[in-house]
Amino acid sequence: MAVVSVRIPQMGEGLQEARVVAFLKQPGDRVVRDEPIYQMETDKAVLDVESPFSGVLVEWTARPDDVLPIGAEIARIETDEASTSEPA
Repeated sequence: MAVVSVRIPQMGEGLQEARVVAFLKQPGDRVVRDEPIYQMETDKAVLDVESPFSGVLVEWTARPDDVLPIGAEIARIETDEASTSEPA
């Protein structure tokens, strides 16, 4: 098992940053790939963001109301997947 970073995804053309609205999972919770784990707000909508990995949520590295650039780390997951590379 490896601990991997979860990063703010690019959700729209020209999007530079997003605001963290809420966490849907807590550290220690098991998460499944493609399961919504947090909500972020862009200038157009509030979106549920899915986990790119299955495993256990180790920690959130941001807080609600933080505004983060696209690509910034938001969480760390101890993955139980064979491949730890982020999906494209």
